[in-house]
Amino acid sequence: MDFHIVTASHEDLETWATVEAGIDGYGQLVVRYTHYHYDQSKSHVSASIDKGDTATLARQLEVDPDGIIDVLIDEYEDAFPFNPSEVETIFQDILEKILDYGVHYRLNDHR
Repeated sequence: MDFHIVTASHEDLETWATVEAGIDGYGQLVVRYTHYHYDQSKSHVSASIDKGDTATLARQLEVDPDGIIDVLIDEYEDAFPFNPSEVETIFQDILEKILDYGVHYRLNDHR
């Protein structure tokens, strides 16, 4: 799956973070928060939206499923989060907006 960066914190800090989005091979939208630690390790939390709900979200946004990623990038490209907690706040904001559309997701924590 190809992930596209929605937003990221400053990479020159000891720890930094990204929010990425992509459509997997099953047609599911996946939004992932990754925290890169000072010791070179990283952890992920991802939200997966099944194919049917991804299609529902796309219809509501009036885009095709791949266009959801562009909508997210357009919305958050001007956000310049400085640290990982600000990036995590954006991830939470995205999840809240998904719920506002009546779409559900499954969280997977890979810490």
